[in-house]
Amino acid sequence: MREGKYIINDYWCWDSLFNKEQIKNFNLKIQENLLEKENPKKAAFGSGNKILKKADTYVVNLSSVSEFVKPVLESARYANDKNFQYDIHYNFELHDTGNYNIYSSKNNSEYKWHTDVSPDIRYDMKFTILINLSEKKYTGGKFQIFNQEPYTIEKFKNPGSVLMFKSYLNHCVTPILSGERKTFTIFVYGPKWK
Repeated sequence: MREGKYIINDYWCWDSLFNKEQIKNFNLKIQENLLEKENPKKAAFGSGNKILKKADTYVVNLSSVSEFVKPVLESARYANDKNFQYDIHYNFELHDTGNYNIYSSKNNSEYKWHTDVSPDIRYDMKFTILINLSEKKYTGGKFQIFNQEPYTIEKFKNPGSVLMFKSYLNHCVTPILSGERKTFTIFVYGPKWK
């Protein structure tokens, strides 16, 4: 939530939902269950078919990391019911996948401005959930949303924090200047917007 002249409910953030040991175990569980490396062509494209995402991304079944994902989904459902009231699917965690993203200063990783959309025309993407799984400090890699103007969500810099935001809003990850930033992404779908 952002305050200024108006209060805009663009996102919900839980600060330090996971502690250091849980982050380490979550990363290990993900690494044991990687399905495949995401094809860069599946990520967002800009004008002229320019690839916007410069990071290593791996696909993981949500069911294989359910012990970590379930508390996040319960929190997300509660936040949606209390604050957004979007029509979302509640059984997606058993069938869907998440993205394990590694942004590194070694290759100047970043994700330029983009929106998240559903690849399935039967549904729309309602929320994107990001979990900060970084185990070491990094610089850069700020998460920003654009709603009339760009702004940074500072709390998401903390390892173990979880961010849920409206998928249709423009957002980006600024270039990593030093270190490595790890996140896990869950997409929340629902019926087509009406």
